[in-house]
Amino acid sequence: MRSDPIGPVPVLYLAGWGRSGSTLAESLLDRVPGLVGVGEIKFLWERGVLQNRRCSCGTPLRSCGFWGLVFEEAFGGLPDEETARELDAASRRFRTRHLPGLLLRPDSPPDAERLRWYYETLGRLYRAIATVSGARAIVDSSKFPSYLTALLQSPGLDVRVAHIVRDPRAVAYSWQRHRHDPDAPGDARMPRMHPGFTALYWSAWNLATERIARRSGLPYLRFRYEDLIADPGGTLRAITDLGGVPAAEVPVTDAGEVFVPRTHQVSGNPMRMHAGPVALRLDDEWTRGMPTRHRYLTGAVTVPLRHRYGYKDT
Repeated sequence: MRSDPIGPVPVLYLAGWGRSGSTLAESLLDRVPGLVGVGEIKFLWERGVLQNRRCSCGTPLRSCGFWGLVFEEAFGGLPDEETARELDAASRRFRTRHLPGLLLRPDSPPDAERLRWYYETLGRLYRAIATVSGARAIVDSSKFPSYLTALLQSPGLDVRVAHIVRDPRAVAYSWQRHRHDPDAPGDARMPRMHPGFTALYWSAWNLATERIARRSGLPYLRFRYEDLIADPGGTLRAITDLGGVPAAEVPVTDAGEVFVPRTHQVSGNPMRMHAGPVALRLDDEWTRGMPTRHRYLTGAVTVPLRHRYGYKDT
C-alpha cells in the first residue's frame, strides 16, 4: 500500500540493550494497523545491501519486493556497492564506544556537519518506507543510543522513543547462551559476553537512552519486557499511544499465543524469521540456570538503576 506522507514521518525508535525482548516487541507492534516494523535500520547497508542477508520475510534483502520498492522510491533503485559502503561507514560511526561521550553530551552526535549528507539520506529512506508501507509510523529497533542521535539530525523525522528494559540478570544469562545465527556469514553463532561486561553495558546503554530522550525533549516511554509478557494488551496500548496511532488489540489465544505474520525486518535476533504462533511466556530460565557468582556480580554492578526499574534483589 503506497501513501505519500504529509509532514514529518513519525519514527517509533525501539531502544534498549540487546537481549531485552525488542524483537518480540517489534513483531507484536507490526500487527498494529498504522505501524510497520522494519528491524535494525542501522545495519541496513552492511547486512542488507552489502552482505545480502535475508529480510525477515525469508528473501535475500536485495531481492525482497518491499525493500526494492523502498530503494526505488528513495534513491531511484538499489544503491551501488560504493554508495552502500559509504553509508555503512557512516553508520559505523554510531557505535557502542560513543557511550561515554553520550553520557556527558547526550545531544551531540559525532561529526555532525561532515555527516550532513548521511542524515539527509536517512530522511529520504524513512520517508520512502512510510510511502511504500502506507504506515502512519515506522518502528525501528536499531536500539543504539548513538544511532538515536543520528535520527535526531535527520530532516523530516518525528522521533519518539519506546525504551524496553529487562532484568539485567536475565539479560546477562541470555548473552551467555550458545545460539546459532543461521543468517550470519559462515554459519556463525550469535556473540556472547561475560556477565560483568553485560552489566556495565546494560547500565550505560539504558542510562544514555534516558539522557538523550530527556535532553532532546523527545516523547518517551519506558516499558519492561516482563510487563509486555504479563499484560501485552495494556503495554502495546501505551506504546501505540506514544506512536500516535489508534490502539488496537493483538489477539492472544487461550493458550497464551499470538500469531505473527511475515514481516520485513532488517537484521537482529533470528527470532524475527519466525512466522506463526508465538508463545507469550516469561523467559525466566536465568532464575534456575544462572551461576550464583554471575547473579551476584550482575546484580551488584547494575544497582541502583536496576532498583529504579523495579528489579529488586532476589
